[in-house]
Formats: sequence, structure tokens, C-alpha cells
Amino acid sequence: MSKLAYNLGFALGVVAREFLSVVKKSNIRPADQPPAKSHGQLPPPCVPDSMVREMDHLPAMVRAKGVDLNLWYAANTRVVEKPARKPRARGKAQQLTPAVC
Repeated sequence: MSKLAYNLGFALGVVAREFLSVVKKSNIRPADQPPAKSHGQLPPPCVPDSMVREMDHLPAMVRAKGVDLNLWYAANTRVVEKPARKPRARGKAQQLTPAVC
């Protein structure tokens, strides 16, 4: 990249920055909005409290499909058995000892 191209790019960047700063500044004041009216109270919930408590204690799968969770758990889980760990050799010297015949 030549020095002329660099200086030209720098000058264009300065002009663009100054142009954007002038455009973004506006002397027009935004219109004053009247203060929002506060509502006295919110409307009551559509669902009664007893139903909310019941829904909180039952998973959606039980409510929607009537699934028995104990049967589902027994069918979809299994016990993972970890394989027994083999003892590691302490060093190469023990592995490379010749057998006596």
C-alpha cells in the first residue's frame, strides 16, 4: 500500500466521521409526552391459585398424557456398571523381566 493511498483513506475516514457527527446532532427537541397514567390494580389471574399449586407439583408429562412416572423411570433408565480397573504396572522394569525356564 502506498503512502498516497493511505493518506487518501485517512482523509476519507476523517470526512466521513465529521459528516456523521454533524448529521447525528440535531437541534430539534423531542415532543414532550404526557406522563403515563398508572393503573390502580392489575386484573386478577385467569387461573385459580389451587390449580397453579397443583400444576406446580405435577410434571407436564403426567398432566397431559397421564404417564405413571414410576413405570416410565423403570422403562427408560438402567444401572451403569463400571468395569473393574486393572492395576497399573509401576514401571517398565517389572514388565520386561525375562521369565526363568
